[in-house]
Amino acid sequence: MAAIYSEFLLDKFVNEFQEAQKAWPNLPLLNNFKEIFNILQEKKFKPQKLIDLKDDLHYINDALVEHIGLAEVRRGNGKASATRTGKDLWIRYKTRRRLCSIRDKLQKIAPADLLADEEDTITSEVLVIKKDNLINIHLSQYHGLDDQNVKIENLLCESDGNKAIGIVGMGGSGKSALARKVIFSSRVEHLFELILWIDLSKAMGSEKKYECLSVTKDDVEKINCELNLSGLLKETFLDPQKKCLVVFDGVWHAIDGFDTLIKGILDGPIKGSVIVTSRLPQVVKKLLPAEKNYFYLHTMQPLSREDCWCIFEDSIKRKKIISSNNEILLEMKEEILDNCEGLPLAVKTLSEIISIQIWKKSHDHEGLSNVVKRIWLSVDVHDSHSLEKFRFQLINKNVNYNETVVGRNVFELVTRKDPFIVWKESGHFYFTEITNIGLIW
Repeated sequence: MAAIYSEFLLDKFVNEFQEAQKAWPNLPLLNNFKEIFNILQEKKFKPQKLIDLKDDLHYINDALVEHIGLAEVRRGNGKASATRTGKDLWIRYKTRRRLCSIRDKLQKIAPADLLADEEDTITSEVLVIKKDNLINIHLSQYHGLDDQNVKIENLLCESDGNKAIGIVGMGGSGKSALARKVIFSSRVEHLFELILWIDLSKAMGSEKKYECLSVTKDDVEKINCELNLSGLLKETFLDPQKKCLVVFDGVWHAIDGFDTLIKGILDGPIKGSVIVTSRLPQVVKKLLPAEKNYFYLHTMQPLSREDCWCIFEDSIKRKKIISSNNEILLEMKEEILDNCEGLPLAVKTLSEIISIQIWKKSHDHEGLSNVVKRIWLSVDVHDSHSLEKFRFQLINKNVNYNETVVGRNVFELVTRKDPFIVWKESGHFYFTEITNIGLIW
């Protein structure tokens, strides 16, 4: 995923520079950006090298956006060159130096870190899931989305199921959760004969780099087809004789052909609807038709403090590490809510970090030992990586199984990989979380 994200940053810079070069011929530091653009067009980097370049790719994207803003200010002032302060000149100087440094770094990358012409580039996965095959949908835990859900439901119903809706907002604001809540509402279910969920969160490269996977409750099937991604979706999954709602979730860029595919859904023999979720409003606007009768752009609203605390308590109860009525938690309530800023993902992340830290401080060695025992009476037997990791630590990292209440019997079962142990699902969470924060090793 890290390499895919780095490739997304690379593609983002290339695409935005091409547009900026046409729109802003007097773009500040144009030549410096162009030198980097030419190198990125010329070379194909291996995944590990892309990961190494992530910070540099972040920088050139941020610098380009900043200098496009400066060009817009100049044009708004009607001046070819606005008056610059000493601070402006100093920032420009530092930016030019950093861009030159990145250019030199890219030029010096060894051939061993580049892909040969015949080598495949990174493949992004696209998951296509029918609504009935979506799993782990706990609608009762989707707090604070009711008003926004009703608004989108009304838009779909009032248009007789013929609407293009974009849901935008920052990461962790609940875009996907809102879309799931919409498609599982009874009004929407009765309106459409076919509801598809297409997960594009990992689709950050160009069209030819995609791998399409059809997901059922029991299996994942790779779809092989010579068509491009948009053609494959149209030919394999969409039924022109059924009124359909298609959710394109986690869209990072305007994929080639998707605007035509979406227009076909909206204008087909049986007119359907489309929902696109993205962090980037400009991407949604490129994909969805701009006609007023079709298009509606919804911006996610922050949750109330009450809803945030409900999510926090639900998360604590699911993890079962500490009680949701823990005194320390209740004392920290206002501070926790201040730091969440109405973002569901921030709430869940804080609940995990804080609950583990409170648990860590409140358990002695004997308590930790019981957790070790629970972990290995409950970790998934098919999780071979986890099993090997724990065996190695028990044997080689001075974890005394007699002293830690794991006991000789448990130790022998683990080291023998006894296939007849009854493993419970709950233990996998404890293994992952506790090892991540170093409580065992």
